Amino acid sequence: MRPAFDWERCIGCGACVRVCRGGALSYRDENGRRTITFEPRLCDGDLLCVEACPVNAVRGVPNHESGESSATFELARCENCGKLTEFTLKEVEWGRKMGHFDLFLCSTCRRLKSAQKIGEGLE
Repeated sequence: MRPAFDWERCIGCGACVRVCRGGALSYRDENGRRTITFEPRLCDGDLLCVEACPVNAVRGVPNHESGESSATFELARCENCGKLTEFTLKEVEWGRKMGHFDLFLCSTCRRLKSAQKIGEGLE
């Protein structure tokens, strides 16, 4: 078995990439976009990517039904400073529905917000 991807359902979070031990899945952030690529010849068939996907956009299929594929997603901008974040727009939309409001900020603004909350707690 190998993975097959429903790129319409995928939010581009990269969870599948992070658990892929064989390097069959990769992503690259460039020019405000993230491209996720699957290369079946590198797949070891463990299907950890299926388990890791938070939106069920990956499923196991017989090897002959799985081919090379890729998708590109637009990266979101920080709602505070306007810099690109490490999250895709689809990921931020999904996060809003799930109550993850820190996805709207870049890493710098998230750290500043956390520091402010800590400071408020000390007053």
